[in-house]
Amino acid sequence: MKFNIEKSVTRQEALSLMKSHWHFTPETEIVPLAESLGRVTAQDIHSKNTLPLVRASCFDGIAIRSADFANGLPDTSGWIKGRDFVRADTGDDFPDDFDAIIAMEDIILEGNGVRFLENFTFDPNNLNVDPAGTIVKSGALLAPAHTRLTPQLLASLAMGGVAWVPVLRKMKITFIPTGSELVPPSVKPQRGQNVDTNGLMLTTLLEGWGAEVLCHPIVKDEVGRLEEALDEALACSDMVLINGGSSRGEEDLNSFLLERRGSFFRHGVKAVPGRPVSFAIVDEKPVINIPGPVIAAYLAAHWCLSALISHWFGLPALQHPKVTATLDKPLKKRPGFELIARVSLRRTADGYIATPLMWGEDGIPGLILNSDGMVNIPIDVNGLEAGETVEVELLKSTELIADK
Repeated sequence: MKFNIEKSVTRQEALSLMKSHWHFTPETEIVPLAESLGRVTAQDIHSKNTLPLVRASCFDGIAIRSADFANGLPDTSGWIKGRDFVRADTGDDFPDDFDAIIAMEDIILEGNGVRFLENFTFDPNNLNVDPAGTIVKSGALLAPAHTRLTPQLLASLAMGGVAWVPVLRKMKITFIPTGSELVPPSVKPQRGQNVDTNGLMLTTLLEGWGAEVLCHPIVKDEVGRLEEALDEALACSDMVLINGGSSRGEEDLNSFLLERRGSFFRHGVKAVPGRPVSFAIVDEKPVINIPGPVIAAYLAAHWCLSALISHWFGLPALQHPKVTATLDKPLKKRPGFELIARVSLRRTADGYIATPLMWGEDGIPGLILNSDGMVNIPIDVNGLEAGETVEVELLKSTELIADK
């Protein structure tokens, strides 16, 4: 489909349009606590437990009667373990006959007896005992609704006695690779063929964001087959992702299919790479047609698919870590478009230096391998000069960025 800049929209406008036309209510399912990591809570989750139930020791030490210290340090030469004191470790309850804790650092155990270190003093106002509910109280909020569960939150749920967790059902996305020239990665391509590289990349990205992905077999560029694959996907998915056939080639048929079938349709975003993206609502479900080139496909997933998955779960859009850097070369761009430029970074004593990357003799693998982050140049900016300070959205952790 021919790109029409007058009908195209910004990335932000595209997301707003899709969200306004997409109406859904995710179902709730109950999963075991041990299987809930990364899932999103469907409701507020509160503690069923109170811990400690009665009280607990603040230290490893011994439990004693504070009354025995009413007149100062008692003579412990006749004390016997089990009668005059008992061992109590951090977090442990202890017999009701005792009401205070003395830390191990302040005593010397001698058989079944005990004596205090020379400089030890007893503070009757600090008994070193945690009262009931110090760790968690029954009814305490452990995780609000629409929270992605982390390892630490799982510990809180376990502490609160939550064995089964109500979570939002995973969004089901069917990925349809299209193109008569495509072959699976396991097949050595012949002349005129190309490898379906996006299936694995997009599936792992989408699963990492919390979706459940079904990969459809490669579909040739024939209208009947494409429409049949779309209908199969719509029947079992919450969203359909069609890869390829979004631009102006003779066999780029998918955008025309979505325009015909959609109750809502929009083609093109004012951002490069990846401008020929199509958005549609078909049978009340979102269908996204993203470009075939791997860099463009990644960018569409990065800003669009991640945001729509977050929307499904009622979460804010993902925010990626950023650093500021100084450009060492100019960045030019096409007027009327936002540019998302890949850069490599190197760390110096004064901060980061960003070098714009181009598709060179090392091909796409070299571009991917050397990309440390992305710089966004807005539509209304013509370009950036060497020496300008830029914000870089990171594609890898800072410890992997080389020093100068």
